[in-house]
Amino acid sequence: MVIIDNNYCKGCFLCMHYCPKKIIDKSTNINGKGYAVPYIANPEECSNCKTCELICPELAITVEEGDN
Repeated sequence: MVIIDNNYCKGCFLCMHYCPKKIIDKSTNINGKGYAVPYIANPEECSNCKTCELICPELAITVEEGDN
């Protein structure tokens, strides 16, 4: 399961660009810092590869093992 902490996200969307399954998409939500944030569009397709977690410069993403 992919968890995005919108409080830390700065909307760079590196997670979206590097996700091999393309499950992350842009949302219309704006966080408290004024940044557009991503969301997990297709969580059931996540392979728990942790690419998004590793690429995030703000450490705003956590990938937990188990059911998506």
